[in-house]
Amino acid sequence: MSDNGNNTNTTKATRKAGWLIRDLFEWGETLVSAVIVIVFVFTFAVRVTSVDGGSMMPTLFDGDQMLVTNICTTYKPKHNDIVVLYAPNLYDNGKPGKDIIKRVIGVEGDKIRIDPYEGRVYRNGEVLPLEELDGHFVEDGHLINNLTIDLGGLIDRDGLPEEVTVPDGHIFVLGDNRGSSVDSRTTKYRAESMGYNGYVDMVNVNHVAGKAFFRVAGDSKVWGSFSESFGFVK
Repeated sequence: MSDNGNNTNTTKATRKAGWLIRDLFEWGETLVSAVIVIVFVFTFAVRVTSVDGGSMMPTLFDGDQMLVTNICTTYKPKHNDIVVLYAPNLYDNGKPGKDIIKRVIGVEGDKIRIDPYEGRVYRNGEVLPLEELDGHFVEDGHLINNLTIDLGGLIDRDGLPEEVTVPDGHIFVLGDNRGSSVDSRTTKYRAESMGYNGYVDMVNVNHVAGKAFFRVAGDSKVWGSFSESFGFVK
């Protein structure tokens, strides 16, 4: 009876060891699969980028971390998308070419006009809806810091563009911080005539690197509630 009991205990211990090894193997497979998926996602589908500067306040702040979709060839920018783009005619530490983040206001074929006295943006003859909310303006469903005429000295009132038609394969972009944003309002001619070091103008869609969809608050913004520190952007 003693031998049988020992054999039974040994069998149970062997089974438990086998189950443990199997469980560890399955956990290992799951972990490896998860790592592969994460590497794939952050290599081909999503990347992390930092906001540099305050041109997108109050939506995005300097130092915020953004999750950005890596753009495939079938992507077509849409009105109000927040996009990361390459601006070849802006300078970064004295070198031409800089990644910036802006909001899409016009896509190919759109007619865009900015009223220099009302500070309103028109698209295809219709003014974008504008209302005030908690000290900010809400334009077409998203926050902006100020009216478009308030450019903080970047461009004089009469220097705002007349109605322009967005060419095929291009987009017209603005920063949400309309008083402090170098964007599609700055053309090569205007930059040269006013002594600016670089310009954006309308952006070739081939220079769009991705669409921003999620933010994590950076050091420049005091962390508040969970919803203030993390969230999808619009």
